Amino acid sequence: TRKPDVAERRDPRRTRNKPRSKMASQEDLEQFITRVTPPEDFSDFWNDVMAELDSVPLEPGTSPVAIRSNDGVNVQHATFLSLGGLEIAAWYSVPTIGDGPFPAIISFPGYKGEPSLRRDWGRKGVVTLTVAVRGKLRSNSDFNPGYPGLLTDGIESRETYSYKGVIADCLRGVDFLLSRPEVDSNRIYACGSSQGGGLTLITSALRPEIQGGVAGYPFLCCFPESMQLLRSYPYDELNCYARAFPERISNMLETLRYYDAVNFAGRITCPMAVGIALEDEVCPPQTSYAAYRALAGPKELWLFPDSGHGNAHEYLAKETSWLEKQLGLISKPRVT
Repeated sequence: TRKPDVAERRDPRRTRNKPRSKMASQEDLEQFITRVTPPEDFSDFWNDVMAELDSVPLEPGTSPVAIRSNDGVNVQHATFLSLGGLEIAAWYSVPTIGDGPFPAIISFPGYKGEPSLRRDWGRKGVVTLTVAVRGKLRSNSDFNPGYPGLLTDGIESRETYSYKGVIADCLRGVDFLLSRPEVDSNRIYACGSSQGGGLTLITSALRPEIQGGVAGYPFLCCFPESMQLLRSYPYDELNCYARAFPERISNMLETLRYYDAVNFAGRITCPMAVGIALEDEVCPPQTSYAAYRALAGPKELWLFPDSGHGNAHEYLAKETSWLEKQLGLISKPRVT
């Protein structure tokens, strides 16, 4: 049996005034074994969700946002319909130079933060779509559980769980790009950090049109272990729910099996890069590594030993460089 991870042994109440150990080492990552497994009907469930989504008309729309545009990029407010007929908003940025079709990057938001406006890619000849999934500003008129709140909303059942809709919104973002004549449908990539990292993994597993992606500090991985390794939100929302409704714990854990990014990772065959901060106090490094290890295609791991959640200074530059190589904007080494 393996020794407990550092994060498992640490009791914050006893070490408040003492120097603490590293959250995790590379050896801890390699020794970590998750107990997360996919349900037998995992594929059938998600095939049914996508069939339900297909029955909803996309109804894509755009309107110009002159105040956000510049001479290199035309920024637009985009909308489309998702699961349940909810209208989802996104920032859609199109290069002003060139005729296209252009490659595209779709990005997904973190748990608490709002989608960023990625105009930096416009001058490189790349379209970007940043999706405001349900609950985010401009997409919250019919669904707004709040933060905290989203992680446990409807968790009693796989059919009612909030992330069924959130993931559907991400899939619909890909559908929006596929509907645009200025987008090269063979060159769509994905990225995101924290919740956005988890959604990048999940969406890449369900939408083969995505040719590669970058998942930073991925959330939504190894729910049972994440509840034990840390006592910080958002994962601690699950512990709070378990304390309030102990009779529902088994249902909660069964629902989460259908939404754990680790169970999607093995279905991803396109190139992926995963960034992990070894001092991550929000998404346990071991759980992110479990998702990386499960990836079935070409993969690249970035470890940041002295960084916490979302604050590795070199992360954004590595993400940009990796995507530029995949997009053919700069030369890349041959993948073997």
